[in-house]
Amino acid sequence: MIITRSKWGIGLIAFFTAISLALVLNFTGDYTPPKYKISAENVVEIKEDVELDSYGFNVIDAEVEEGRVKRNQSLYLILSDIDVTPQTIYEINRKSKGVFESNRVKPGQRYIVYRDAESSKAYRLILHSDALDYVIFEWKNAINVSIGQKEVTKQIVEASGVITSSLYESLVEQDKNILIANRLSEIFAWQIDFFRLYPGDHYKLIYEKQFVDGKPYGIGEILAAQFEHNDITYDAYYFEGEKSEGFYDSEGNGVQKALLKAPFKFSQRISSSFNRNRFHPVLKRRLPHTGVDYAAPTGTPVLSVGDGQVTEAQYRGANGNIVKIRHNGTYTTAYLHLNGFARGITPGTKVRQGQVIGYVGKTGRVTGVHLHYMIYKNGQPVNPLTIDLPPSKAIDESERSEFENVMKRLKEQMEEVKDQENVASALSTD
Repeated sequence: MIITRSKWGIGLIAFFTAISLALVLNFTGDYTPPKYKISAENVVEIKEDVELDSYGFNVIDAEVEEGRVKRNQSLYLILSDIDVTPQTIYEINRKSKGVFESNRVKPGQRYIVYRDAESSKAYRLILHSDALDYVIFEWKNAINVSIGQKEVTKQIVEASGVITSSLYESLVEQDKNILIANRLSEIFAWQIDFFRLYPGDHYKLIYEKQFVDGKPYGIGEILAAQFEHNDITYDAYYFEGEKSEGFYDSEGNGVQKALLKAPFKFSQRISSSFNRNRFHPVLKRRLPHTGVDYAAPTGTPVLSVGDGQVTEAQYRGANGNIVKIRHNGTYTTAYLHLNGFARGITPGTKVRQGQVIGYVGKTGRVTGVHLHYMIYKNGQPVNPLTIDLPPSKAIDESERSEFENVMKRLKEQMEEVKDQENVASALSTD
């Protein structure tokens, strides 16, 4: 007898079963056949077994194995090792064009092989480029190549710490993601020179911690941050509205200033500060030093500290290779002794804040490798380390009420974040 899942099929079986029982038991005279009504409620659907893995594939009848790409192992060799025919591999490579470049397979990449549980024949390969992104190769019924991405989950967490030597080391000591250091330096780059932090500076933040397959993956948005530097407290709250987006202080002023505090992404040592009566090491006489020297390694990328337009990019005598950028009607910056210019940096070029414009060198009249960095305000050189930069655009008035609600909620959470260690005890010595 063939069992069918159709509603009518199941209903008819029930009906004829009832008739048969009535005919058999009617001889006793003590049985009244029940009344059956065929409806959707009477039907019980027979479901197949399904067990989906983290990629959304049914693995109830599959064998799944994992591996890592070995040194000098190509996609061809990986597929060949799991007994995929050369013709199928050829078709997979052909289908991969525009989706996956087979020459980008690198040692250590994770891959997953799916095999039929009965025949042990492989029919699917998933190759990860990183923890998040992957490519799916399938050849069971038809050859198909597609890309996928793991789901990223988020958890709101807190962090705090005290600077004893550097922000980086403070995070390492607490086993926190060091990307936090980059994010904080980006947020407060307009108020704090992160190359000149002091012991006792401390910070708090609320941020999104990201997970992939339950394992830490990275950090998402920083929602609120507070940094006390040189006895001055700076705060920043992330807000996204229809007209405003970014980090704002508790007063609703944009945290981002017109210019970055320093022309580098990472910390570089200051070898000579702004000094109007400095003894020149080459000329052996006192001359104004109207800029800041950073002793960075040769080739270190130099960043434009703000949006603007290149007004000069050339070799100029004692200044060596120089780039000069006009940011607005008030501020201009200059970058001297460069080893070379970044591609496309020529007079008239428009640049964005944080864009690489050149590389540290020792061209011109110098005694060693360094960058001489200058800021001009209304045509006059000013000290880059002490200049008070103007605030950027504030919260749009139409969204101020909404921002204040978000800010107050985050501020209350920040007040509950306790320092990892007491500032005084962190600085005390036995």
